[in-house]
Amino acid sequence: MRSPTEIAAQIAKLVAEAKRIGRKRGKVIKAIVKQMSANDITLAELRAAMGGKAETAKKTTGKKREKVAVKYDDGKGNTWTGRGTAPRWLSAAEKAGTKRESFAV
Repeated sequence: MRSPTEIAAQIAKLVAEAKRIGRKRGKVIKAIVKQMSANDITLAELRAAMGGKAETAKKTTGKKREKVAVKYDDGKGNTWTGRGTAPRWLSAAEKAGTKRESFAV
């Protein structure tokens, strides 16, 4: 069984090794960036060369969404298409006793 002192020494040694590796990686990264800059290489070109996509794009289903016509309007700028949950302005008006059909466009 190892003593706490031995374990602490081993931890210190590993921390020092991690710092050394980090410094080495930092130097390599700086050299790569310098070479990219000197040769006008972009990140997109680098990604493409590594087998990735040159440009990232949003995934689309290919379907375009159609605009839905407004079905309800309160005359104060509040509108609703009739899809999804009724908006607050319409719910409040219904609670006050107004019929939904009175807002129909």
